[in-house]
Amino acid sequence: MSELMFDAVSVRYGGRRGLTAVDQVSLTVPAGQVVGLVGESGSGKSTLARAAVGLAPVSAGRVLLGGADVRGLPRRRPLQLVFQDPYSSLDPRMSIGESITEAMPRGAHRGSAGRRAEVARLLELVNLDPDRAATLPGHLSGGQRQRVALARALAGRPDVLIADEITSALDVSVQGAVLNLVRSLQRRLNLSMLFISHNLAVVRYLSDQIAVMYLGRIVEVGPAEQVLTDPQHRYTRELLAAAPSAHSSLFDGDLGDLADTEPADPHHPPSGCRYHPRCPIGPLVHVDRTVCVSEDPAEGAARRRHRAACHFTASDLAPTAIPRGGSAS
Repeated sequence: MSELMFDAVSVRYGGRRGLTAVDQVSLTVPAGQVVGLVGESGSGKSTLARAAVGLAPVSAGRVLLGGADVRGLPRRRPLQLVFQDPYSSLDPRMSIGESITEAMPRGAHRGSAGRRAEVARLLELVNLDPDRAATLPGHLSGGQRQRVALARALAGRPDVLIADEITSALDVSVQGAVLNLVRSLQRRLNLSMLFISHNLAVVRYLSDQIAVMYLGRIVEVGPAEQVLTDPQHRYTRELLAAAPSAHSSLFDGDLGDLADTEPADPHHPPSGCRYHPRCPIGPLVHVDRTVCVSEDPAEGAARRRHRAACHFTASDLAPTAIPRGGSAS
């Protein structure tokens, strides 16, 4: 069990005219806890996950695991990533037993008998019949393949598990079973976990903390229930408003019209607050709020509730409380 920390991490592709997919992200996954990372497509969530395991270039900053830079870790990778698509994450020519064995640290299990026993244990751990070890991935359903992908990740004996949209490619009928399995495994193995999803109901079910990402940056982070019931950043409020009606009770109040414009071009992000071209309380509506265009709200986020990267958070806009028996001045 270790703490995973992103320390001002940036990921940039290309030269001067390239794309900064992740921009100075600082985020901590505390030991033994689940941090849910949410945001719309293109916000940089998956790129951040890939940077953590060495699949995307870290242009600036550091990814630390237990205080050590992951780039200097030994060959055994205590940080494992489960990918979104169960149909492409496994080699179709290898049996699921071979795929799981391949992920085991070298020398961890003596002889073929020891490795077979470990494969059987891991398959049972993810609620699959150990007799399926000789089965090819093509003979499994999507939900079964994702269970195998989980078993393969656990074979590496990770301290931290990163799950990247692992239920989005599955039928609704099996999503709940996989989520229950993930929650059970996290608690049973006391894993630290970064759980990436666009589904707020899923994130609420699993997470201790929630971080919200927009256009390469973290715009709000805090305890899950607080972020979902008292969101400070307008983008978080819009995500909650866009949730299915069954989850509309996650936030009470008048959310106004949703921002219906497309996100800004990530190659040329807006100055100041990156959300201001879509923000219903920003300078497009309130022309006097020029600070949203001229100053980056991330600079003062540490002193705001939920570290919200917003000049006009929900707390700032809340009406002043009137003492009992008194009057507003």
